[in-house]
Amino acid sequence: MPEAGDVALVRRGALRSLAIRCPDGCGEVISVNLDPRTGPAWKLYDREDSLTLFPSVWRESGCEAHFILWRNRLIWCDVSDPHSWRSEELKRRIHKLLPAPGLQHAHYADLAMQLDVIPWEALWTCQALVADRVAVPSEKGSRFGLASAPNAPRSSKVDRTA
Repeated sequence: MPEAGDVALVRRGALRSLAIRCPDGCGEVISVNLDPRTGPAWKLYDREDSLTLFPSVWRESGCEAHFILWRNRLIWCDVSDPHSWRSEELKRRIHKLLPAPGLQHAHYADLAMQLDVIPWEALWTCQALVADRVAVPSEKGSRFGLASAPNAPRSSKVDRTA
């Protein structure tokens, strides 16, 4: 019997889509396009026998569920608690790539692509670097740069990009 959150991959010669029974329990089946040849597509990461989907899935109608599928786990996007996943190795790797103060901030998805890591993990790592006061976010929180040294003069320039 199908249950909320059940997932099936659809292949027709190549990987085409992911069908997921809405985890909100409304009973709808959500079809997520994985084939960039047919329009905007999500990226599926198959790492360590677990699936991750990027970006998040957000139903704009019906139950309006908004969630992330990360390493076979469902994470609701309306939960205000920060995610607790951490990797000290990834913190070191991302820290090396963050632009210096005053330069255009780097988008977490671009950092993830450079390092061949899952974008959600790059985002959470950037947020951890912000919490450690090593990095600063853009206004919208998706781009990051190195924080100024504690005794350095602060720039009044604000990065307003996404």
